[in-house]
Amino acid sequence: MKIFLNGIEMQFAEGGYKYVFMKPYQHFKENTVNKENGDKMHIEFYDNGVQIRTLITKEEVATIINREIAIDTLNNKIYILEEGNEFRANPDGSVDILK
Repeated sequence: MKIFLNGIEMQFAEGGYKYVFMKPYQHFKENTVNKENGDKMHIEFYDNGVQIRTLITKEEVATIINREIAIDTLNNKIYILEEGNEFRANPDGSVDILK
């Protein structure tokens, strides 16, 4: 199975990745649409403006987040950045948020 995040192919992580929001949220709504062929579309709307859409098929999982992201493969975190955020990707796969 292939896994994509904002068009970038990612390695599978046991237990998944944790989203880290640079702009906190208070509330969110989510919905899953099941198609007859077994595919699913999961949608999340957050009150900080972030939208996460995930298409799940037998062959792949593809997620689109409407923000720039930084992927920390060492700690299995996905940083959801806001305008003005800067980060540094380290050789070990970790990410440092600079501002």
